[in-house]
Amino acid sequence: MAATARLVVQMTPEEKRRLERRAKSAGVSTAEFVRRRITDDDLAEHREEIEGLLDALSAAEPGILARLDAALAETEALTAALRERRIP
Repeated sequence: MAATARLVVQMTPEEKRRLERRAKSAGVSTAEFVRRRITDDDLAEHREEIEGLLDALSAAEPGILARLDAALAETEALTAALRERRIP
């Protein structure tokens, strides 16, 4: 992703060293570390909505898997029927 804007943040040298250590520990650049932290905060802000969506997905999972199993069984049956009709 190309940078489209620059942000300058004033901090003490110790704050900068701490930020750089945390970024290095995470294996990313300082800028990427800051971007990820902002995203984490955005996720926390919408945590209740996200958890609700995950709950709905978990509730739907058994039905989805059952329909996939049925579709697979039907596909296998049709494939077998087509193979039986094939002339050698």
